[in-house]
Amino acid sequence: MTTDAVRCAADGESTPDDEWTDWKWQQRNAIRTAGQFRTRFPGCDQEILDRITRHNFSKRFQVTPYYLSLVATDPTTGGPALDDPLWKQVAPQRFGGDGGDEPYAYDGKTENWELPHEMVTPIAQHKYDNRVILRYANVCHAYCQFCYEALRTLDKDSAKASFDRDHWRATLDYLHAHPQVEEIILSGGEPLMHANGQIDQVLGEVSAARPDLLVRFHTRALTFNPYRIDDELAAILARHGVVSIGLHVTHPRELTPEFDVAVKRLQAGVPIIFANVPLLGGVNDSPETMRELCMGLYRRGVHAGYLYHFMPHSPESECFRIPVQRGVEIMRSLKRRISNPAVPEYVLPHATGKYTVPLVDVGSTDGLPRHVLDDEGFRVLEMVNWQGDHVRYPDPEVV
Repeated sequence: MTTDAVRCAADGESTPDDEWTDWKWQQRNAIRTAGQFRTRFPGCDQEILDRITRHNFSKRFQVTPYYLSLVATDPTTGGPALDDPLWKQVAPQRFGGDGGDEPYAYDGKTENWELPHEMVTPIAQHKYDNRVILRYANVCHAYCQFCYEALRTLDKDSAKASFDRDHWRATLDYLHAHPQVEEIILSGGEPLMHANGQIDQVLGEVSAARPDLLVRFHTRALTFNPYRIDDELAAILARHGVVSIGLHVTHPRELTPEFDVAVKRLQAGVPIIFANVPLLGGVNDSPETMRELCMGLYRRGVHAGYLYHFMPHSPESECFRIPVQRGVEIMRSLKRRISNPAVPEYVLPHATGKYTVPLVDVGSTDGLPRHVLDDEGFRVLEMVNWQGDHVRYPDPEVV
């Protein structure tokens, strides 16, 4: 839990609890510049400050005091420990901001998820048949420097449209005209950057336009600013029948007592709470870390959702990208070894959608799983079980 000793704003001054636990105070006092960072960490490495300054020429840097209070510090400088898995997610890693000549790195222009023909209005994306993503905000509580929507969130001069009433009315018209759409997902950016009254109004307008529509939120508020989940917001979500909320979580150290309070508030009125976990090299790409995270979420009643492999065309690819085979090995270490509801679906997200990764060796030469005939001439499926043993399963052809 955060303590009074680390409850400091950008000016380095200690903060009373009633201010610290105000989500708007957290946003007002978020650290955004090298100068604010130096005040908070007077002895930090100059290279960190230089990187923040260079990064801020074209990109956004922002970290809430709450999240910084969770970051491990270097005992010699008092600044963030450079290898800390929480700090690595929000820290500008280099000066360039691109991947050089590497074809799948971030180049500031290539779309990795929002294809132009899917944007049925400037703020509504229709990628999959029965659901539409509402790009409800282009800003966030803090900024993941690997953000999969970097062209929308990290770029200061983003060409992406922001939420306004004209775009919203066009989106409601689209939803009304397309009954095959069964769900709307409020995402962004961070949808909970909006005030409670605005969220209440938008949800009311969704219900008026399409009373049958399912509503889902995707948020990272619970790890960056858990105080955002106040009683009023929880009541609004419950009153409008929000059916599910996807939580962006990356590391077990983000599962704090403050996170627990926020989850319980959501669970009181929202039936399904699930996790979206990005797989990041140097952050959570080990069986031990992923086990602790998945079981920690399960203990809190958060369902396993997706484990996202690092998406192409995202920033900091040389820092966070790992081979798919490592993800397969991590998933094998979980499957049948921890409670099954705690095991996420491992997917490769890319411009045309998600691909569920089979848990077989990538590039395996033995071809498993495969169909063969056993000694009696019966068709069977050869596979490797959770213990690494080769087994056969009867699988006759359908006549």
